[in-house]
Amino acid sequence: MAAEFEQRAQETIGDLSQKARARIAKEKREYTEAVESIAPAPIETKTAAPALRLEEGARVQLKGIRQPATVRRLLAGDLIEVDAGFLKMQVSRSDVEEILPAAGAGARPAVGFRQGPSFDGSYREINVIGQRAEAAVEKVDKMLDNAALAQVERVRIIHGHGMGILKKAIAELLKNNPHVEKFYVAAPEEGGSGATIVELK
Repeated sequence: MAAEFEQRAQETIGDLSQKARARIAKEKREYTEAVESIAPAPIETKTAAPALRLEEGARVQLKGIRQPATVRRLLAGDLIEVDAGFLKMQVSRSDVEEILPAAGAGARPAVGFRQGPSFDGSYREINVIGQRAEAAVEKVDKMLDNAALAQVERVRIIHGHGMGILKKAIAELLKNNPHVEKFYVAAPEEGGSGATIVELK
């Protein structure tokens, strides 16, 4: 139909008289009417679903975590406690990107990890300052396993400055850990050389 209209219009354009312009307008109107007559009727929009609220038991999508999380408790201020896979953490409400519809009846609830790493800013973190190197490495290793299961993208390990023993021991662990994509010294505002940022695969 478009090609036919174009052909008719081109035939008419040669004559620039008032009659020709009127004919083009008529052809265009007939074309528009023909298109509207065969266009599918507009689909009636369904009534919008009620807005989902942030409440205990709600499923949410968090920044930096691919796996959906479940809200366990609403805390003071703008904090909420969530379970994401095997991680239990406190996050800011601003870290909630989306509130998801409830899972089907057969869905299993997320399992909480009671001694999980804490949350600060946009990082999931663990603080091992003051711990013996062996114990700290064990805790960090377990935390990385849980973070990988929860599909966390980045974590921060706070080991402090001290004599650098903890930092070296943790760096050795990170070099050989299968979940680690790369790691580097934190920016000054994130702890500087007293913390290590880890990006997971």
